[in-house]
Amino acid sequence: MSDLANRLKQSFKDKDYRHGYVDEFLNSSIATQIKVLREKHEWSQKELAKHAHMKQPRISLMENVNYSSWSINVLRKLAEAFDLTLCVSFESFGKRLADIERFSREALERPSFKEDPVFAEREEGDIAAAAKAFPETQEDLAGGKPMLRVVRGPSAEAAQSKVKPQIEDSWLRKRKMRDNGIERGLLGVA
Repeated sequence: MSDLANRLKQSFKDKDYRHGYVDEFLNSSIATQIKVLREKHEWSQKELAKHAHMKQPRISLMENVNYSSWSINVLRKLAEAFDLTLCVSFESFGKRLADIERFSREALERPSFKEDPVFAEREEGDIAAAAKAFPETQEDLAGGKPMLRVVRGPSAEAAQSKVKPQIEDSWLRKRKMRDNGIERGLLGVA
C-alpha cells in the first residue's frame, strides 16, 4: 500500500473527511475521464459537444475538476457520444481507496464499442482475447449466449426472461422518441 493510501486510511476514520475527499475525487475523476476519452477520440471540445448534442462551453465546464453538478442524463449523452455505457454504483471506501491509488490516464481509458474485444469478430483468437480481458464473460462468449447475463440460477433466469424484453421495449420507445425529435421529459413523456 502506498504512503498516500496509508495516510488516507487513517484520515478516512473521520466520516466528514472521507465523504468530502471521495466526493472531490469523484468530481475530479469524472471530469478527467471526459477529457481523456475526448482526447482518445482526437476530438476538440466543440466536436464532442456536437456528438453529445450539447454546446462547447458545457463540455469545457464539465472538464473542469471543480465541477460538481453532474446529472445522469448528461452523463448518458456523453456515454453515447463515446459509444460507451454509463455505470453508476455504490462502492465501499476500500474500493474507492484502490481507485484513488490506481488513478491514471490509462485507468480512465475505455474501448468504444468498435474497439471492445467482447464484440470483435467471433474468431478463436478474438474470443480468447475477450475472455482474457473479461473473465466473467468466458462462458457466454464460448456458448454465444447474450451478454446481458449477470447472475446465474433458476430464479435469475426467470427474472431475466421478463426483464430483457422490458429493457428492449423501453430502449426502442426512447430511441423512437429521440428519432422523432421528442426529448425525454418534454411534454411530460418519461
